[in-house]
Amino acid sequence: MLPKRSLKYTGQYLLLFWIYFTHSIEARPDRETPEPVKRASYNGSSFSSRLEAYEYAYVSSWPVLDRKLGSVSAVDFDCTGNVVIFHRALHVWSLSSFDTENRFQNVKDGPIAHHTVLKFNRDTGQIIQEWGENLFYMPHGLTIDHEDNYWLTDVALHQVFKFDLKHSATEPMLALGQRFEPGNDMDHFCKPTSVAVLKNGDFFVADGYCNGRIVKYSPDGQPLLTWGRNSFILTRNFNLPPGPVPESFFAIPHALTMVPNRGLLCVADREQGRVQCFHTANGTFHSQYASPDIGSRLFSVKYVPTDGGLLYIINGPQFVINVKPVQGFIVEMNTGSVVGRFQPNNLHHAFENPHELAVTNDGLEVYVAELKPQMVHKFRRITGGSNMTLSTDAAREGGFLTGDHSAYSERSKYDQSKFGMSNSVLTAGSIGIFSIVSTLLVTSLLVILMARVICFRPANSGSRMDEVPLRNMGDA
Repeated sequence: MLPKRSLKYTGQYLLLFWIYFTHSIEARPDRETPEPVKRASYNGSSFSSRLEAYEYAYVSSWPVLDRKLGSVSAVDFDCTGNVVIFHRALHVWSLSSFDTENRFQNVKDGPIAHHTVLKFNRDTGQIIQEWGENLFYMPHGLTIDHEDNYWLTDVALHQVFKFDLKHSATEPMLALGQRFEPGNDMDHFCKPTSVAVLKNGDFFVADGYCNGRIVKYSPDGQPLLTWGRNSFILTRNFNLPPGPVPESFFAIPHALTMVPNRGLLCVADREQGRVQCFHTANGTFHSQYASPDIGSRLFSVKYVPTDGGLLYIINGPQFVINVKPVQGFIVEMNTGSVVGRFQPNNLHHAFENPHELAVTNDGLEVYVAELKPQMVHKFRRITGGSNMTLSTDAAREGGFLTGDHSAYSERSKYDQSKFGMSNSVLTAGSIGIFSIVSTLLVTSLLVILMARVICFRPANSGSRMDEVPLRNMGDA
């Protein structure tokens, strides 16, 4: 039997080994208890003091499924407003999926035999179309452009595909990259992650886990320009200057979003916990957004043009001591202020490893694709000011977010007619009274419980049930 000292160091080596491989897999640590909401920072300075004002309810009844999904890697809207997801079915990205040269090791198992692309009715949650069987090995990114073309990335194939379903659901209109061949020239990708498309047909590819670059292409797939360098701590050459990682360096450019009215492309710089924005014309740096509340990892970002321009951001599980809660953030582009947050607040559907999100242009609905649990979440906007009222159905859904209703602007007053609000409502005052009474009851029960534990615990008793870590109980 190994001595305790050897076991200690063995555990440390295993931990370092695990962290080393987090750049090539999408795993998560055990969920931690969320910390209190704090003020965030923007480009190293303080956020403005504007209080958070955007709130969402979690819609647990959406979607309606007749099957079990695989890891859901992406979500987007088609041109008619339907929700489309990209999932991995039975294929799982594990430590053994790729070798040290980033070559996929499970080619012999063949492509995913199930439908990998599912389209849902946004209101009912019913599946209305499905395709993508026998095409993909490890789905990652999905973008549907303004002409209803589907852009999909596969990290196992190291390829990017463009599908026009009016033409074919089995033969892509365009395929870039070499099948199963990773590389870093203009003919190869290495685990590409995401695509964003301009109105003129030019498009951008985030390439991705290995190369840490953005490549811009003409509509016919000719490369126009590229920028970015890999700054991931385990793959970079360690010649970077001390201090924060410079602009245009990426530690996995994981998701893209267009900001058309500003001529910008914004990139979720995953392992550096920041969003970097660049001019679409020439790839030069414009701005970046980061927050201590978001933490060290940031999986996706989406732009919404309402209220002067908002960035919807989702973070993810982190491998640091000061772990931040996994949740969504809403950030004003003009000021960098965090004006809202969203998460299920539902123990049966809590975020663990969200991967991508989609937001309607009016900001009324948010959808989050999650690797584990394997599902897609829906949120609906509910706030509208200090005199906000909530339907009993919405209150039952849970998922209300931190915010200050009095700080909410007149421009985003909650329109009850949009959500079919009934006359049966709970006022904000009633909710406050209910909260106070509940707190008093819970406090009283805790006092009684502690008195019982302290006064009646036998002197020779062993470990107590109340000493079991709460997170272990929650994971049971």
